[in-house]
Amino acid sequence: QAVLVHSHNFGHRWAHHPGFAMAASDASSATGPVMAAALLGGALGCNLGRSFVAVAAPSGSHSLTPGRASARQAPAAQQHLRNEASRGGVAAAAGLAGVVAAVAGQRSRGSRRLTAAAAEPGMPVVDRATTKQFRRDLVKSEQYFKFGRTQMEGAMDQLKSVSGSDLLTQIRQNGFRLTVGDITFVLAESYGFCWGVERAVAMAYEARNFFPEKNIWVTNEIIHNPSVNENLSEKGMKFVQTRSDGSKDYSGVKQGDVVILPAFGASIDEMALLKERNVQIVDTTCPWVSKVWGSVEKSKDKGHTAIIHGKYDHEETVATKSFAQKYIVLKNMAEAEYVAQYMLGEGNKEEFMKKFSKAMSPDFDPDVDLDRVGVANQTTMLKGETELIGKLFERALIKKFGPQEINDHFMSFNTICDATQERQDAMYKMFGAEYEAPKSDLYADLEGEQVGISLLSTKEQEKLESRKMEAESKGGGEVTAEVPKKIDLCIVIGGYNSSNTTHLLEIAEEEHVPGYHIDCADRIGIAGGEATNRIQHKPLSTLPAQAMLDEGLEVTENFLPEGPVTIGVTSGASTPDKMVGEALRRILAIRGLEA
Repeated sequence: QAVLVHSHNFGHRWAHHPGFAMAASDASSATGPVMAAALLGGALGCNLGRSFVAVAAPSGSHSLTPGRASARQAPAAQQHLRNEASRGGVAAAAGLAGVVAAVAGQRSRGSRRLTAAAAEPGMPVVDRATTKQFRRDLVKSEQYFKFGRTQMEGAMDQLKSVSGSDLLTQIRQNGFRLTVGDITFVLAESYGFCWGVERAVAMAYEARNFFPEKNIWVTNEIIHNPSVNENLSEKGMKFVQTRSDGSKDYSGVKQGDVVILPAFGASIDEMALLKERNVQIVDTTCPWVSKVWGSVEKSKDKGHTAIIHGKYDHEETVATKSFAQKYIVLKNMAEAEYVAQYMLGEGNKEEFMKKFSKAMSPDFDPDVDLDRVGVANQTTMLKGETELIGKLFERALIKKFGPQEINDHFMSFNTICDATQERQDAMYKMFGAEYEAPKSDLYADLEGEQVGISLLSTKEQEKLESRKMEAESKGGGEVTAEVPKKIDLCIVIGGYNSSNTTHLLEIAEEEHVPGYHIDCADRIGIAGGEATNRIQHKPLSTLPAQAMLDEGLEVTENFLPEGPVTIGVTSGASTPDKMVGEALRRILAIRGLEA
């Protein structure tokens, strides 16, 4: 096996670097040349935080591209490489050591260290029949910290001062478009920080202000944005790390510490652990997410199974399903149709159990637990798809039990946050297109059979609307009546592990518009310290965990065409305006322009 390691400044005393021991520990499960490669890669990467490790194995060549290992990337980077190493990836064994050591090096220079993984006693398990009362008691306890109105207003003002953008404000006030020289920016009418995310970040900032001397932990990324999370880290906040088996390492959290629950919430069992540790809890959970939890509780009170439209391993859904006694998580319309057909007597139970083995509650029995259901959702899922899934299950249960019995078998809730859908609708409008809601052949057949039967799920309910609050926060602006004839290219700014940001790039590709997904302005136009016409971006084919290691990114030269150009601009719900503004200024700099 041949090992090639390229690193700058490796003449320093790397052998005594604090990250070296961590690299050795992580590589200890490897043997012989593999361990040697891991240790060498880790050691030489210690002082720089940038390493290139390539291992040519008999079975083929594997490589890790140059990356900027940083504190904000550590959890995803380590998890991705451990997964690769467990599948026999030789390069991953070396790369894991390099990443861990490099991150340790960066943190030690800033007087911060990675939380060492340690054995953690079993997570307490809250009786699922008592979750409502447990959370109610916790919220009323002295451990649950509540900010006053004045504090929150001050926190929001502070957030605007550090995350706002004068350029974005100018574009909004100019009808969501602005021409500078021969470059025209068209800003999506709905973009960037949603109200729930903005609120969460403001509360995290205020927590540091209010508890200046306390150890502050965040149970996960506060939001899916690396720059925001890195900023919190720079303020001395620590992030609870995730182990290779997916569990969280709370060993560093001690009595008297402050723990922040992120925007997408935390499981009820994590809350129980924090209660036992007697920590101060700052809960930034989005109210939209809390409303979903309330709907799941109502379903449970009626003895109904919670059908959750979401991704079973997404942080928000992990939290939501912890409030249910019986649940199944469905990620899309195809899975919903599969379950609905099973409800109606079609399908194989063994196949069903295998298909949803990771997405249903323990002891789930589809022959029993699908007779009474309530539909909830992960708030970042598409509104149109969630609505159709709800109607599909109501139609299926009407067919099975009759319309006169439907109230005993189906519960309808409006737990849809419109922020995700509005951002996607704004993208379609920017391209002169319209969003087409998903369709279901099974639903169409059932609807045809049940002509004249009204549905509970179509009745008017209270809507959760974030756009008004976002307009108040970002500053209003009337949309220009002029619609661009053509968007030449589209810039999508947001974290590489943000699913709602990825969906925005998918729309650009669907409309055949060149789209570039970047996580920060640094990806644009800088080579050798000068502004150049190039962009480094994440294609849809690259997995988020890879992209967060700078793996699988593409560089497009001369992405900005000559002559007048119209650029569509949008950003994910976890992206501050400041990042968008910085990216646009980088683009202008390529042409020698300023705004």
